[in-house]
Amino acid sequence: MRAVLCDLDDTLFDHAGATLSALAALRAFEPAFQIWSLEEFDTRHRAVLDTLHADVLTGQRSIAGAREERFRRLLAATAPATPPDHPVRLSAAYRLAYESAWQPVPGALALVAALQQRGVAVAVITNNLIAEQRLKLTRCGLAPFVEALVTSEEVGVAKPGREMFDEAIRRLRVRPSEAVVFGDAWPTDIAGAHAAGLRAVWFNRGRAPRPDPSVAEIRSLVPLDDVLKALAGC
Repeated sequence: MRAVLCDLDDTLFDHAGATLSALAALRAFEPAFQIWSLEEFDTRHRAVLDTLHADVLTGQRSIAGAREERFRRLLAATAPATPPDHPVRLSAAYRLAYESAWQPVPGALALVAALQQRGVAVAVITNNLIAEQRLKLTRCGLAPFVEALVTSEEVGVAKPGREMFDEAIRRLRVRPSEAVVFGDAWPTDIAGAHAAGLRAVWFNRGRAPRPDPSVAEIRSLVPLDDVLKALAGC
């Protein structure tokens, strides 16, 4: 193993944790959202986010515009008679709370530092915008350990498209047989890796059923030795 191609959100960066923290703060701020439990609010928010994020990846919406539309839709389900600028205020409040809660997944910093120490190059391959993902890497202290950031915005194709994986391999100057893909999303990370002819390790934090038992999985980045052995194929 000479290279690890890592997903970012919910693999190295704790997007789910930051999102839940921001939604809890927003729910306390906005009475309209209190008709839902935090769990239901999170589920509804995720569904709208996933729909609008596809528009961001294709350039149809900006991140800020998609965020405002997200809260416009959520508000419409609970309090349709709100001022037109209210989703804008909620969007700003959410973003502030979301960024305030940014942190790596527990064990992520130790993992990328250990890989670097062992001479293993790390590329982040992510379906998002360059500026957003670079900011996360910097704020969470991950940037010094990442040799290449490959985004769908730059490549023009999102995972599971093979071009994303091929570009990471090209930038790290390794052979496919020397690389392993590590990510939490089975359809984009694991299935995408296999379609590109790459070995993959599934980060199954949610302990979901494994679609293919032959694929190695880990459920935590701690202890570090277990993660390194899984990535190395030991």
